Amino acid sequence: MVALPAGYERLLASELPLTRGDVDRLREHASRFTELCSALAQLGIGESIQHDDLNMANLYSDRGMLRVVDWGDSSIAHPFFSLLETFRFLEEFNHLAPDDPWFRRLRDAYLEPWGSGLEGPFEIAMRVGSFVHAIAWTRQRTALPPEARSDFDRAFAMILRRAVAQTRG
Repeated sequence: MVALPAGYERLLASELPLTRGDVDRLREHASRFTELCSALAQLGIGESIQHDDLNMANLYSDRGMLRVVDWGDSSIAHPFFSLLETFRFLEEFNHLAPDDPWFRRLRDAYLEPWGSGLEGPFEIAMRVGSFVHAIAWTRQRTALPPEARSDFDRAFAMILRRAVAQTRG
């Protein structure tokens, strides 16, 4: 969690496919982001491997056992970040409304090994995770040749807008 505010600053210093107003909102949110990172770090759930691309295309059944594949986006981070992409996938590809009961059921099943009363920390992790996801995409964009960036930016803009939406809370 300690490195995330510096990552947020790198995000702000990058060329972003957003409106000026959205970039301004990100800038105004910088101190709040740092506060959320601190709050998440103080919850006592340490960083571990998190998948960062957990969706149905990366889960396979093998002789009755579920296998998780495609660890290319994984990182050492807060374990609750893993559901961020899962939730995005369910909204965008399965067209579930954000208040669909499946999100709560999936969250509760995921949190069960950590104990009870973690709904609030999970929400903080989802907020922070939206920005962490955008930070990771920024690194990918930087590595691209300029001629490939316009195609990349269409998807990147969606990731960024999801992060900008987290500045409202």
